[in-house]
Amino acid sequence: MHRDIVVSQSNRYYCDIGLKVIRQVSLLYAGRPEPPRDVRVTSCVADFVELSWVTSGDNNSPIIEYIVYYTDSSASDPEELVVGTRRRSRGKGSSPGTTVRGVVPTKPWVEYKFYVVAKNALGMSDKAGQSDDGTSAVCNTPQTAPRRNPEEVCTRLGRPNQLVIVWKVNSTDFQ
Repeated sequence: MHRDIVVSQSNRYYCDIGLKVIRQVSLLYAGRPEPPRDVRVTSCVADFVELSWVTSGDNNSPIIEYIVYYTDSSASDPEELVVGTRRRSRGKGSSPGTTVRGVVPTKPWVEYKFYVVAKNALGMSDKAGQSDDGTSAVCNTPQTAPRRNPEEVCTRLGRPNQLVIVWKVNSTDFQ
């Protein structure tokens, strides 16, 4: 078994002795896909983000799907990568240079950073999260008004000349 072989070593090899060709073998090495490139946020609104990226090489093993990961600044661990969406490849999605789009649901008033990974039968590519000009795929979703009035509104007295108003936050307003 060969180790440390790279996909570019795929070729047709011959074994010959003198003037006779004894064996002809074609070796086609396959590997994990190349990472997508030119990852961009094409639309950033309170409820969703649209991303686009350009496909790269599949390294002789067809790409099965693209996976969008993101970080969420409002999460308990803002550095944790979350799976956002999966986009199945439909043949043309694996040919290099094809622009692919994906949509990820979001919440208002949050900073998201996006990464895209290509997956084939042999593994996953490195994550890609920048456009060709080096800009990170980041979206700061805009603020929005709550979808309904707050519940359990009450007042508390603070220091002299101070009135504190508290209410129950509706978690569904931020999902």
